[in-house]
This record gives sequence, structure tokens and C-alpha cells, in this order.
Amino acid sequence: MFTKTFSLLTLAALSAQAIVTPTSPDSNTVVKVGDKIEALWTVDSVDNWNDVTIQLMTGDNLQMVALATVAEGIDGTTVSSYSFDAPDVSPYSKIYFLQFTNGDVTTNATWTTRFTIAGADGSTTEPENSTVYSGTTVQWGTGTLLSSVSTDGSSSSNSTSTGTTSSSNSTSESNVSTVSVSDTASSTSASASESTFTSGTASGSGSKTVAAAAATSASASSSSSSSGASRNQVGLGAIVFAGLLGLVML
Repeated sequence: MFTKTFSLLTLAALSAQAIVTPTSPDSNTVVKVGDKIEALWTVDSVDNWNDVTIQLMTGDNLQMVALATVAEGIDGTTVSSYSFDAPDVSPYSKIYFLQFTNGDVTTNATWTTRFTIAGADGSTTEPENSTVYSGTTVQWGTGTLLSSVSTDGSSSSNSTSTGTTSSSNSTSESNVSTVSVSDTASSTSASASESTFTSGTASGSGSKTVAAAAATSASASSSSSSSGASRNQVGLGAIVFAGLLGLVML
């Protein structure tokens, strides 16, 4: 039981102290003034290093000197690289390294090994000092800056892909809106056509009604004329018949 408890506490402590692990530059890196220094590190989602500061350093292991801050506010849980231009320094030697910290916390800082910043022509000198640390001889020196360090470096990011997708989605939505407007216009046109057709039908029906009324009126007039003629014929017949009757009685 005690062993299990101790193991769990040990793992918890290691997790709490988890840090990013720099992998470049290393002891074989030689960068000329003006060329890119590429910082690389491993990413671990449990590290919580989301506010990384990178500094260019010099000096020995116990008396480190910060020459310049080259980057701040990097999310070390998603970004694994950062590059910047090598500044002009003195001397050109294998006495420079990078320090990584998370925010303002410096107690869990981590470092690259020492690498070389060379002159523009590739010239270098040997480190001035050497010290034995835990049985290992470390060559070192203290350099100075001859030019400023640009903080406009570049790091890996997924923002470009997200921005393209958003732009693509916006374009698709615009196309959908255009189709909707077109459909609305078509519907309006169709409705207008149907209205015109209905109006034409109504006009046709009205014309037919007027024609039917005219025909009825004409028929009525004809009937009236025929009726009048018939009455006239009956009247004449009666007069002739009365005249003949009078002649017979005489």
C-alpha cells in the first residue's frame, strides 16, 4: 500500500514539474550572423506551457547572462518551433544557448546546449573558458550583442488552415444567399406571369359575357320584331274578314 502511494505521489510530482524539452539548436549547430536560428522543442499536452518565453543566453552554467528576449507568449502545447535572425555578436564562438520559461516562472527553466554564432564569413574562435560540471568539461564564454534581435520571428501554427476554412464557409453562405435571391426572383416572376394569365382569362371571360349579352339582346330584338309582325298580320286579316262579312249581309 505504501509503495503504491509513493509511486502515485512521485508521478503527480513529475507531472506538476513537466516542461517542454528543447531539441535544437544543439552542439553541432553553426549559424552565421543574419541566418535563421531555428528553435525546436517537444510538445506535451500535459505540460501547460502556453505562455513560453525564449531568451538568447551566454555565460557559464551558474552565471547565465540574458542577451535578449527573442519571443514571448508562445503556446508551447500546440507550437513546436520558432525561428529568428541571428544577431551580430562578439565573440563569434560556441558560447550561446537558448533558455525557455513558462510565463514569469523561472524556477522550471530549460535550456538548449551551447551552439555557435559565426561571423558572416563563417569565422569563429574557441571558447575562452572551460569548467568541469559533474565530471563533464563544459567550454563556455560570455558574449555581447553588437546588434538588436528582431522579435518578428515565425512559429508553426494552424490559424491559416482555420482562416481558409472560415473564408470558404463564408463564400458558400454567400452562394446560398445568391441562390435564395434568384429563387425569390423566379417565384416573383412566375407569380407575375400567373397574374397576367389570370387577368387575360378574366378579360376573355368578360369579352365572352359581353358577347353573350349582345347576342341575347339581338335575339330579344328579333323576337320583338317577329311578334310585332305577327300582330300586324292578324289585324289585317280581321279587317279583310269583316269586310267580306259585310258584303255577304248586303
